[in-house]
Amino acid sequence: MPHSLIAVSISHQRAPVEVREQLELSEAERTAVLGELRELGAEALVLSTCNRTEIYAGLNESDSLESDRLVHAVLDRKRVSRETFAPYFEHYTASSAIRQLFRVTAGIDSQILGDQQIFAQVKEAFRKSQETEASGAFLGKLAQAAFRVGKRVISETSLFEGAATVSYAAVEFARKIYDDLRFRHVLVIGAGETGELTAKHFAERHAGRITVANRSPERARELADRVRLQAPEIPIETISLAALDDVLPLADIIVSATSAPDYVLTEPALKAAMAKRTSSSPLVMIDIAVPRDIDPAVGSLSNVFLKDIDDLRTIVDRNTERRRLEVPKAEAIIEEEIERFLSGIARLEAGPTIKELRDRFEAVRKEELDRNRHKLDERSFALVEEMSRRMMNRLLHQPTVSLKEVNGADRDPDALSRIALARELFGLDKDEH
Repeated sequence: MPHSLIAVSISHQRAPVEVREQLELSEAERTAVLGELRELGAEALVLSTCNRTEIYAGLNESDSLESDRLVHAVLDRKRVSRETFAPYFEHYTASSAIRQLFRVTAGIDSQILGDQQIFAQVKEAFRKSQETEASGAFLGKLAQAAFRVGKRVISETSLFEGAATVSYAAVEFARKIYDDLRFRHVLVIGAGETGELTAKHFAERHAGRITVANRSPERARELADRVRLQAPEIPIETISLAALDDVLPLADIIVSATSAPDYVLTEPALKAAMAKRTSSSPLVMIDIAVPRDIDPAVGSLSNVFLKDIDDLRTIVDRNTERRRLEVPKAEAIIEEEIERFLSGIARLEAGPTIKELRDRFEAVRKEELDRNRHKLDERSFALVEEMSRRMMNRLLHQPTVSLKEVNGADRDPDALSRIALARELFGLDKDEH
């Protein structure tokens, strides 16, 4: 089982988007990096999203792999300059590498505090590592610990509660009016990034039907195809902006996020649509465009609830502040799980190490006794044998106690390093002593 962990990370913390986007690894590239590290004898994990690319490698005591090699595995594959891009990477070793992974899994290292997607992305990275046979016993146990961190943060804190983005706040506001979205028709106007995120959030909340309207029908169809991959069971259709008047009377929830310079939805158009509606349910309208897409006068119409981006940002800011207050709780969970993981690994390693150490000393003791046996009579030999056994036990007492301390109350966070040092000092991993 590996004795140590190293990691490298390039993320939003120190790299701008124009750098990160050049280093995001495709699925094929992630597979290639995992294969490369596996051939070097390391267990490996690769996490690559729009906001970060990270590589973790579990190393055996004899491995000479350095973290720079992990950086080069990314840069050389992307064919970019080492001199230009390498300084953006952060390097981690031992418990700091474990802490980084746990922080990422917990959502407190994300660009959006309490990012709800990162937990699933970490799980997928571990699955990929296992699928490509780059994961062994060490990463298997690390995966269990990381998932435990994520689950504890979800259940024991409020870090993931409340909308932290405008697009998600739009969905949460709609759910205040319609708690059950399964029978609701959602109209998303605009096929940009915000419109896509909004459509995906509504799909996650099992909207009954989604219509995407956009000036370019092709972009609307591309967006719809991506949402279908996420939620194939939800009917999704696309229309041009010219066909809006036909769909407005059918919608229960309208979210507009275009870059149009003028109002996309005017008060007369909405008044006409409300007159054609057969449903008595309220119409929820959410304008997350700048400049605004929906005429503010629409908010005065009967049975219409209208929110604009400033309303949503107020909600987001309030939720973000609440999430910040939960970070210390998440960090405490992370520290508990780091100690739990390291002590668990150390328990597995301490026992065999103590046995190997005693076996090594016993072999030396017997070798010396056998070498000098012909010089001693039976009584003298028995005295020397007993004396050498007591000496060996006394010499091994403190090293044994030190190695066993990882099970006690005063456990050392770097217990694996202590065990590795003992193995190196006494040459336990060498064929000959």
